[in-house]
Amino acid sequence: MTSLAAPSVAVVVPCYGPQAPVDRLLAEIPGSLRPGVIVVDDASPTPIAVPDDICLIRHPTNRGYGGAQKTGYAEALARGAERVILLHGDAQYPTGPTLALAEALDDHDAALGSRFLVGGGRSVPLWRRAGNRLLTRLANLRFGTDMSELHTGARAYRAEVLRALPLHRFSDDYLFDHQVLVALLAAGAAIAERPVTATYDGEVQSISFPRAVRYGLGCLWTIARGR
Repeated sequence: MTSLAAPSVAVVVPCYGPQAPVDRLLAEIPGSLRPGVIVVDDASPTPIAVPDDICLIRHPTNRGYGGAQKTGYAEALARGAERVILLHGDAQYPTGPTLALAEALDDHDAALGSRFLVGGGRSVPLWRRAGNRLLTRLANLRFGTDMSELHTGARAYRAEVLRALPLHRFSDDYLFDHQVLVALLAAGAAIAERPVTATYDGEVQSISFPRAVRYGLGCLWTIARGR
């Protein structure tokens, strides 16, 4: 197995304030991985600060959740990382289990942390859970897969998978995540799932209901197109 240490592993941390959860999750990252951490501050109202041993890229204007990922992935690939982990800057997903997703890339193209493998997803608010299950089921039917969740933010990718995707064509908003996965499913990529939990509190950057509706409609269109 590839050693889970920088520079073979990059950890991309998109964030849009506040500072406290970023501090917590950075403190939980093992020293061997810290040189590979890339924090992307998407023009937070109060600029994010990081320790000197962490790479910080600050957007001058807000580009969105997908836009922040694009910046982080571009930097990770430019550094020659072999595996890339996405870790939310609001600490919604637990640091340790999310980092451990990279281990599943020994024999998979991507790895997802599924909230539905832990207590049936009961940690997810009800309306989000229902929409998540419906959209995941439709994608499974479309691509002949059996995934438990395709709308998690805890994920890891092989670098060559990211290089092969037209990331610049994907949304700068939340739809970016699903566009990536649909492209992988359409290509027959091997995707692993591992159980994770999630936190929903005042510090989590939660999508509003109207934006969630737009996201759901965008997911349907993406699934129908198959890319």
